[in-house]
Amino acid sequence: MLAAFTLPTLYALLTSLQPASVSLNPVPQWIFTPTLDNFVSLFEDSSFLGPVLNSVQSSVASAALALAICAPAAYALSRANVSSSGVIGMWLLAARALPAIGLAIPAYAIFTRIGLSDTIVALLLVYLPFNVALATIMLKVFIDGIPRELDEAAAIDGASPLRTMLQVVLPVARPGLASVTIMTFLFAWNNFLFPLVLTGSRSATIPLVLQKFLGSYTLQWNQVMAGVVLLSLPLIVLGAVFGRSMVGGLAAGSVK
Repeated sequence: MLAAFTLPTLYALLTSLQPASVSLNPVPQWIFTPTLDNFVSLFEDSSFLGPVLNSVQSSVASAALALAICAPAAYALSRANVSSSGVIGMWLLAARALPAIGLAIPAYAIFTRIGLSDTIVALLLVYLPFNVALATIMLKVFIDGIPRELDEAAAIDGASPLRTMLQVVLPVARPGLASVTIMTFLFAWNNFLFPLVLTGSRSATIPLVLQKFLGSYTLQWNQVMAGVVLLSLPLIVLGAVFGRSMVGGLAAGSVK
C-alpha cells in the first residue's frame, strides 16, 4: 500500500528534475543531471502565474468560509438537545454525496445568466455545499467528545453561548479545526471538474492549466510533473503547519 502511493510521487519528483531530452526518451533514464529549469520555466510563463494566484485565492477563501459556517453549526448540533439532529446529519451526508457533475452543469447555466461565470466567486459557491456538509459532520464528532461540564462551568461564570463556543470549546477542538481546514483547502486546491466547467482564462486554476502541456503530438512530461510537484506542496506545508496545532490541541484537551 505504501509503495502504491510512494512510487508515483517519486516518479513525478524525478521527472520534474529531468531535462526535456531525458523525459521524452521512450527508454527510462535513471542517471541524469538534475535541473530546476522546469520549475523556472513554469514561473516564467505568465499564463501559469495567474492560475497559481487563482488557486490560492479560491482555496484559502473556501477553507475560511467553510470554517466560519461549520464551526457554529457543528457546535449547535452537538449541544442542542433536539431529536432532529440525526436527520440534519443525514441531509448533510446527502449533500456531500451529491454527484459533482450534477451540480456543475446547472451551476454553469445559472452563473452565466447572472454574470458570475469565470469568477472565483462561482467556484466558492459550488465548493461550499461539499465542504460545509462533511466539515460540519467531522467537527461535530470532535465537539461531541468535549465534556459538557466545560460549557456549564463557562455558563456559571456568565459566558454567553457564543463566548463559550469561541473561548472554551473551539480551542479544545483544535485537532478537528485543523483537520477541517486541511480537508476543505485541499478539496478546492485539487479540484479539476468545477474549474473545467465554470472557469475560463480569467479564473482558471493550476489543475486546469496543466492541460496545456498535454499537446496533441508531444507530451511535456517534465513540465507536467513540475506542476504536479508544485500542486502537492500545500499538502506538505499544511501538514507541517497544522501538525503541531493538532498535537497541541489534543494535549490541551487532556489537561482540561
